[in-house]
Amino acid sequence: MERITLREFRDGAGRVLEGVERTGDPVIITKYERPVAVLIGIDEWEEIEALRDRRDSAVIERSRTEGQFVPLSAALESLGVDPREVEALLAERTNGAAA
Repeated sequence: MERITLREFRDGAGRVLEGVERTGDPVIITKYERPVAVLIGIDEWEEIEALRDRRDSAVIERSRTEGQFVPLSAALESLGVDPREVEALLAERTNGAAA
């Protein structure tokens, strides 16, 4: 896996992105010789997100099976989302569909 400095990334971001797109190989970006980020291709990112979704679904299903129900408002708040914003968005979509 290629390692580059932050300066190298800044100076050649286009080249680095093209390399990741072409090869699919991740690139580790370092700052003061310490790894701080990894640049990956979109296909790999989508696989990671799908894995996270499956993991989250399994956790939710296990919680339901064990009777550990968490109200949606509490779950949203734990994620830093204001439940009122979600309710307003849903109401807006519902009103738009009815019009």
